[in-house]
Amino acid sequence: MLKNYILASWRSLNKKLGFTLINIIGLAMGMATCLIIFLYVSYDLSYDEFQRDDLYRLELNRVYPEREVDYAFIPHSISPQMVEDFPEVVNQTRFLPAFGPIVLQHGDDYFNEERVLFTDSTFLQVINVPLIQGDPATALDDIDAIVITEETAEKLFGDEEALGQTIVFANNSLKVTGVAENYPKNSHLQFDYLIPFHRFPFISRKNWTGFSVHSYVQLAPDTDYEDLEEKLPSLVKQYADDEIRARNGISYDEYIEAGNGYNYSLRAIQDIHLLSNLEGEIKAHGNITYIYIFSIVAIFILLIATINFMNLSTARSTERAKEVGVRKVLGSEKRQLVGQFLTESVIITSISAVATIAITYLSLPFFNDIAGRPLSLLQIATPLNVSIFLLIILVIGLLAGLYPAVFIAGFSPLNVLKGKLKTSKTGVQLRNVLVVVQFAISIALISSTMLVFDQMGFLLKKNLGFDKDQVMVVENAFALNNATGSVNWERFETFKNQINNLPNVQSTAFTSAMPGDILAGYLVRVPGGSKESMMTRNMTFDEDMVQAMDIQLSAGRFFSRDREDSLSIVLNQSAIDKLGITDPIGKKIIHVEENEELTIIGVVEDFHFQSLHVALEPVSITSTQGRNQFVNKMVVRLDGESHSALQEVEAKWQEFVSDSPFQSYFLDQDLEEFYEAEKSTGQIFGIFTFLAILIACIVLLGLSAYVINQKVKEIGVRKVLGATVPSIILWLATDFAKLVLVAAVIAIPASYYWISGWLENFAYAVELNWVVFIVAGLAALLIAFTTISFQSIKAATANPVKSLRDE
Repeated sequence: MLKNYILASWRSLNKKLGFTLINIIGLAMGMATCLIIFLYVSYDLSYDEFQRDDLYRLELNRVYPEREVDYAFIPHSISPQMVEDFPEVVNQTRFLPAFGPIVLQHGDDYFNEERVLFTDSTFLQVINVPLIQGDPATALDDIDAIVITEETAEKLFGDEEALGQTIVFANNSLKVTGVAENYPKNSHLQFDYLIPFHRFPFISRKNWTGFSVHSYVQLAPDTDYEDLEEKLPSLVKQYADDEIRARNGISYDEYIEAGNGYNYSLRAIQDIHLLSNLEGEIKAHGNITYIYIFSIVAIFILLIATINFMNLSTARSTERAKEVGVRKVLGSEKRQLVGQFLTESVIITSISAVATIAITYLSLPFFNDIAGRPLSLLQIATPLNVSIFLLIILVIGLLAGLYPAVFIAGFSPLNVLKGKLKTSKTGVQLRNVLVVVQFAISIALISSTMLVFDQMGFLLKKNLGFDKDQVMVVENAFALNNATGSVNWERFETFKNQINNLPNVQSTAFTSAMPGDILAGYLVRVPGGSKESMMTRNMTFDEDMVQAMDIQLSAGRFFSRDREDSLSIVLNQSAIDKLGITDPIGKKIIHVEENEELTIIGVVEDFHFQSLHVALEPVSITSTQGRNQFVNKMVVRLDGESHSALQEVEAKWQEFVSDSPFQSYFLDQDLEEFYEAEKSTGQIFGIFTFLAILIACIVLLGLSAYVINQKVKEIGVRKVLGATVPSIILWLATDFAKLVLVAAVIAIPASYYWISGWLENFAYAVELNWVVFIVAGLAALLIAFTTISFQSIKAATANPVKSLRDE
């Protein structure tokens, strides 16, 4: 019997090959979309799953009198003290990422490396980093040790033994004491090198209030992390009180009463990627909201593709009605007819499943480029996933075929052979609901995609307070010292003059950091007034930086070569406002960490040094003339063709610094990376929107064919009575237009609610414009009308004699 079902099904499907292909393509596209989203979601949910479940990151909600900021990095004395004071804390580790490219040397080769972590000696004991070579318990104990990944070892040493090799960093010879497995990409941590930070003097000094490192703690079994969180305020008060008194002259309690606060919390390492978006994150993270949205979209698209399959099969029922009638007259039972149609459905679903794998395989490279993830079909190559996939195919085949099978097999042979077929009210309602849901999703996706791109355009075009175009940034400018150990300004100025003399170079300047970098904190307070200190973000500029970056002065002057400005400071307008200083020029301000008095010589207009996710913050600008100033980047403003200028600057660099690789970037491109997550999300939304619309068109193609077949005689009567082709097309389109309008009423409030929440992630966002939602609704209406017009025109232009001749 099964063999007969299969043979009969194959002949039937092959007879209407075009219809069969539409069914297969529609279902395969829906399943492929669902599969790609599943790969995307499962990959993001898998972040740091290979880490231990008892590992937590310490996070800080820092309360200031005028604002609150959530930080991913904290004072470095907290976590070691927790190990000493709390028995439930088994171990801890700390690290800080390199703030820019680090020059490393092996033999005569130099490498600019960015994925460098400076770590505690306990890092390999707390963080799951399997070593191929070396002992994780001791690999980072020595101050001159370095641990590298397997991929890095191959790059540096080829086939040579890596263990024991020497790598030079900052004139120090580091010995390779461990080679780690290549670290998984699905982790919020990424590194190629691990270097002990014992060599940094600051790490040995007690610090309870300054932000310096990322800290992780390993908890004892059965420890409730929320109970541990409740103990942290007393710990901070106990050890930070002396530091607050020495710095501010008031007790910790008075400091808290003045509007300050250090609120620490713990976050499981597996939750960081999707649930954390703090200042100072090591890398841009995912967003759990997107996971929910994409999952819902996947479910709806798969559901709609399945119901679309049902409706297309039902739409063809009128063509097969007489076949069913004849079969029944010849003695076929209803269960045999149902079995026949279910077999056809499972065959189509099985072919669609094969097509799904092919579409997914071919689409993944393109999708990975957009999403920035190494998704692969191997993610589902587990017995459980394969079993689930096969079960879904079978269930879809049975469910998708059940309704048309029962519907068609239930025809009365007498009515069928007389040509009297009526559609049930339930069937009509089901198909209408399908259209409404499908187009509600399409309208929501269209409007959301438009608004995401609108926000992206706003972010990229907003005035940042400086001119980011035609600015080349040369990294690792400190290498110009030529291993002197301190800033050699004569050499710096010589190099700058030679670059300034190049064609297409407008101006140059040296700085410690650029917009887009993580800026060091700089604690200041007004002398003689409140004991309250304010944390600013610090940048060190030379005298030409304001001109090179086109930063606007609103009062006073900037640093000058002709004046002694080592104890001068320039603040942005936000810092002046938050400190409550009036007539700031010439006023004094105290740098708390160094306990030195600086003179305010200028005020610059606010400029954005972070992404527009974050509101403007106070900024302090100190001079390169000052002591202990660090200069690491050179700004080159171009006035012409950038490619040739880049080559010329690199050539000059090689003349001056032959032992350090040249590395540069263009500022406008670098700042765009702030919004890579939003950019890729917008593109993914665009893809899903296209697929949802395409599946919607297939839905309408099948439904319009079905509806028009039901009304073919009515169309004939209307034509005989004088109806024109346009009036018939409009009449046929009206019912579908009503459904699209209902979909718009549902979709617009939902998408407005979602996009409003999404825009809250930005401190600066575009205003929501209702025109976008109207355009999305009209676009859906146009798509619907275009889709059904083909069938409508065909029916409206048909000879009415053919449809009425059996009456």
